[in-house]
Amino acid sequence: MALSTCFDPLAFPFVRAQTYVDPNPPAVLADEFFNPTQDALARFYGAAVGYSTSLVNDEFVLPRAFGTPPAAGDQFGQELAVYTNQGGNFDFGTVSASVAGMHGVYEINGIANGDRGAGTGFGVADAARNVGQMRWLFRQRLRVNKYSHLATNGLVLGIGTLSSNNPVWIADSSGDWQNYTQDGANSAAFPTVDDQWITLWIGCKDADLRIRFYYMRDGVDVSPVLADTYLLTAPHGTFSSIERTFRYLVNNTALATDYVQVDNIGMICER
Repeated sequence: MALSTCFDPLAFPFVRAQTYVDPNPPAVLADEFFNPTQDALARFYGAAVGYSTSLVNDEFVLPRAFGTPPAAGDQFGQELAVYTNQGGNFDFGTVSASVAGMHGVYEINGIANGDRGAGTGFGVADAARNVGQMRWLFRQRLRVNKYSHLATNGLVLGIGTLSSNNPVWIADSSGDWQNYTQDGANSAAFPTVDDQWITLWIGCKDADLRIRFYYMRDGVDVSPVLADTYLLTAPHGTFSSIERTFRYLVNNTALATDYVQVDNIGMICER
């Protein structure tokens, strides 16, 4: 069965399969119904009982009021935690879900103008996973109000920090999104746009060490777009430690009111 489709946002179950119409008698083709549907249900059941699949998705529906900058170790949503808040200069809280389909939004902003202490900025992550050469898919949806106020590599999201050399998405004041692997950053050739909601994926769908980067911009893309494909080599061919990670860092031109908003951060992995 083609279980890899569950780790590919361009395939069923993320993209609707051909609509089935009963012609009486029906002529059901296995590749249009049985295989993809059975595979997706098997993954879902496995995730529900933690048997074959791990499925996590934080929608940030746990409310939090602004006013008390978090410390390292404080909860971020229901599944992640703060691992750095440089100088205590970043705060976060719940804001309105402005677009239909959102289920909780967290905003991270500053308590002062400027780079807010530079250094490590504000970062969150969850616990590590050892997926080896198994299949997985990471997803995050967010928007930034002012990309030109980001520091170099100011926005990093994916399955680790930059120092881990695990695959991540990067944005800063350069004007373009970049994907990053063990060999450094590569321009994804589509621009950063202020206040535009964007969904980003990173996945390994075939257990072939080929990492795929996808994106979808609200009001621009009608479905996920494959931005880049990268074949990993030693020593990063086996993922012994990956975690959902998100880091926000600004430059000296930033205002206290500058922000990044996060709608959700999810991940599905084979066990």
